[in-house]
Amino acid sequence: MIPYIYKKVFYIGFLLVLLLQETVAQTSIQGSVVDKNKLHPLEFSTVTLHRLQDSSMVAGTAADAKGTFTLTDIKAGRYYMIVQFLGYKPFKVPPITISGDKVYTIGQIALEASPALLNEIIIKGEKAATYHHIDKQVYNAAQFQSAQGGTATDVLKNLPSISVNSEGDITMRGSSSFIVLLDGKPVQSDPGIILNQLPANTIENVEVITTPSSKYDPDGKSGIINITTKKGATDGYYILTNAQIGLPSVQDYGNENRPVRFGGDVTANYKKAKWNVSLGANYKRDDIAGYRDGEAKTYLNTIYTTFPSLGERSYYTYSYSVKGVASYQISPSNTLEAGFYAGKKSQFRKADILYKQQRSNEATGELLNSFDYFNQNLRERRGDFVVSNLDYSHLFSDKSVLTVSALYEKTILGGPTNNKDVNPELHSQLYNQAVMDESNPLDGFRFKTDYSKSIGKKGKFEGGYQYRYLLHKGDFTYREYNPSSKTWSVREDLSNEVKLIRHIHSLYGQYSAEIGKLSYTAGLRTEFIDRTLEDKSTSTPYTFNRVNLFPSANLLYTITKDFKLKAGYSRRIVHTTSNMMNPFPARRHSEVLEVGDPKLLPEYIDLAEVGVVKNIGFHSVFANVYYRGVQHVINRVNTVYNDTILIRTYTNAGNATSYGIEAGLDLKLAEWWTFFAGGNVYQYAIRGGVFNTAVKTNSINYSVNGNTTIRVLPSLTFQVNVNYTSRTVTAQGEDSRFLIPSATLKKTLWKGQGSVSLQWQNIDLGMLGSNEQRLTTHGSNFYTSTNYIQEVDVFRLNFSYQFNKLSKKLKFTESEFGEKEF
Repeated sequence: MIPYIYKKVFYIGFLLVLLLQETVAQTSIQGSVVDKNKLHPLEFSTVTLHRLQDSSMVAGTAADAKGTFTLTDIKAGRYYMIVQFLGYKPFKVPPITISGDKVYTIGQIALEASPALLNEIIIKGEKAATYHHIDKQVYNAAQFQSAQGGTATDVLKNLPSISVNSEGDITMRGSSSFIVLLDGKPVQSDPGIILNQLPANTIENVEVITTPSSKYDPDGKSGIINITTKKGATDGYYILTNAQIGLPSVQDYGNENRPVRFGGDVTANYKKAKWNVSLGANYKRDDIAGYRDGEAKTYLNTIYTTFPSLGERSYYTYSYSVKGVASYQISPSNTLEAGFYAGKKSQFRKADILYKQQRSNEATGELLNSFDYFNQNLRERRGDFVVSNLDYSHLFSDKSVLTVSALYEKTILGGPTNNKDVNPELHSQLYNQAVMDESNPLDGFRFKTDYSKSIGKKGKFEGGYQYRYLLHKGDFTYREYNPSSKTWSVREDLSNEVKLIRHIHSLYGQYSAEIGKLSYTAGLRTEFIDRTLEDKSTSTPYTFNRVNLFPSANLLYTITKDFKLKAGYSRRIVHTTSNMMNPFPARRHSEVLEVGDPKLLPEYIDLAEVGVVKNIGFHSVFANVYYRGVQHVINRVNTVYNDTILIRTYTNAGNATSYGIEAGLDLKLAEWWTFFAGGNVYQYAIRGGVFNTAVKTNSINYSVNGNTTIRVLPSLTFQVNVNYTSRTVTAQGEDSRFLIPSATLKKTLWKGQGSVSLQWQNIDLGMLGSNEQRLTTHGSNFYTSTNYIQEVDVFRLNFSYQFNKLSKKLKFTESEFGEKEF
């Protein structure tokens, strides 16, 4: 139940937002700006009003996120308007006669992209690869052909600031902590899980917001990624279908089972009059073969122990879901929308590893004993999700907007980890067996209300209130099998029950305006967090309460229409999750116990950057210099439990800083040849301590993502992609470099409505060392290094077909809480 005091705060906050509304009549001009081909809103379009008799400018403003604008306090007279947006042809609105206090509605103004913005075949309406706004970069997902049939992760790994490692972990500017928005809706979930669930074929654009403003949640160390999905814009219907099948593996990794890869998705949309209904479903089976080659050493009480390991490490993943959304235009000023998301996920990580364990006297080198065993480890991670949302939007007569949104999620997470040690030569001879059963039901609720209003000629105010509630329970039971008595027993020291309760209240306000060639946004967000972790093994709960302030600011200065400078600052936070705080050891596999820290502090981050954007004819280039400072940086670290088991835990390791530059270029080298590339170079340093040992380490890290596309025939293209991440230091060691090349041959069919493509992923040819990464950690009494080697030279065949025309955006309900704990 939600405590009474929080209900009072909610009602007070809601009433404060409503009191902001003005209802006094005034003379104003209203309208909206959209892209002529795609009909999507053009946020930050400039609208200027000029006196007809002498062309002097008397008013101006910028369009909001929905493309709408309002010019207020207009005196009687004859005027004309000019509407402009970077990369589009200016549009001159015919003369308007103003008289008396009333609202003049211009309607929808459609801007046409200029030739410099379009790529090679303008008549086909192909979009530019990259757009730049005051606070974000926008990337067209269609340019990344290697992602077809894949997921959002396959799209993201091509962006300048994004890299993906061997375990599928996604980082943005070197950090795995960032927030994902789906069609602008906040999603508090683990980015890797969400992005690996969302079909790439449904994505329209990806927006990278590196210094988010105060209207966004302040969560995430490196910023926000907003994914916009496709949708029909005019009355009628469309259906988009995609299918993929993986060809047989080229290499044999000695795994027990051969990988299976196939899947498909379908998206349907129907729009008629006041109704807009969308449905989507997908299924994906995506196995990855591989193995690991590890080395580990411990030093305890003059005993030197080594236990090298070698064996299978593969993944078998199933996912399927059904999503839907229905919106109804109650009136021109009122819109109601409801959505749902229901699905299942299962991931099996198989790690069958041969260990060769030896103990010797550290001083003399005398071998004391040796023992070989085969560890069969299968961890299943599954989750059932049901998510629903209800949104309401009201447009007032002065074009101010009030939106109210509520989302509820019920999630059941869990899955056993089965750990068995057997004789390497005779697997039926059992040494040890244990099972960790996990049950993690989760309830999450979010309520938010936002208000926006134009102020003066070029100003805009936005404000709102938000409440987030999370209840996450965990029941962990560790059972051991006795081969002699053939009975199971529960180990109380490795079993526990926990309950995490978190309340977050937020109030924000921000103001944006334009002065000559300078556009700016400044805001402040205040959050109160109340976190309680109850642990069955102790009578006193772990609590954390704090009020935090999160200021933000963004500037954009237009030197010429093709040359702009920008700067930004944002204060951020990374909240601790349940798995980071579980205060008891959990046995994940033979050599590791995982345990959290219930006293873990959240990370506090300062982000700052300056950048430049330059368009040169058909080409464009951008560069951003940035800084990130982190207080209480959280690292996953190891210590020794006994001579053959390490404890893996999370700790606040001190402070970390990153100084870097990211850059990208989009070139049209010829009518048949385009090139897109981006890179990120930064110096990363940690200063602090782990387990009473000082940490002072740094490294220069970089990543490069690029692709080049050659149009062999009008309907046949060939694209090559390269994704490379350099080595990086961690608090206790380093991660090696990681390389993923790929190539795609794509043929369009039936006048562009269909396509078939052949993908060659993880290109290696036995000589590149692709799709493998070595992770190394060490301390005063241990050393461990493991090379994770995953499948290379993977071939996939994709087919896509579209019934009816596809143009705008789909908006689906997504998991708000549970997937972060998956």
